Amino acid sequence: MVPLIAGFVALALLLTLVTTDITALHLQRQELQDLADAAALDAADALDEESFYRQGMRESFVPISDETVHASVRSYLGEKPETAADLDVGLGSPTGVWEETTAQVTLVGRARIPLVGLVVRRWADGVPLQATSRASAREPEP
Repeated sequence: MVPLIAGFVALALLLTLVTTDITALHLQRQELQDLADAAALDAADALDEESFYRQGMRESFVPISDETVHASVRSYLGEKPETAADLDVGLGSPTGVWEETTAQVTLVGRARIPLVGLVVRRWADGVPLQATSRASAREPEP
């Protein structure tokens, strides 16, 4: 009877560890996606002043460029509050202007596996994550 109980306890602990790690990975992935969404919204408002003063607004869209999107995302990531999961976040590819009027932001990061990562060497450095988001800025309607 004791070996059977010990086996069930070990199985329950293993399931708890795996469930905890899967939940942590999901939450870190969601946090990276939220950060990409916020950075894309910020980048969509990054006016390309040279293009704006030369051409004006086209079709009620705010003119943006790859340079303004990259600068805006770097600035946003530099000022962002610390993430709850301490993700190592960086700028990924493709990041820039998508279809002339939309800012596209791709962020890459490494998610830390809290429990199994301590045991399994393959995941000791974390699991790579990627999130992409797009946003457009339009002229406000009267």
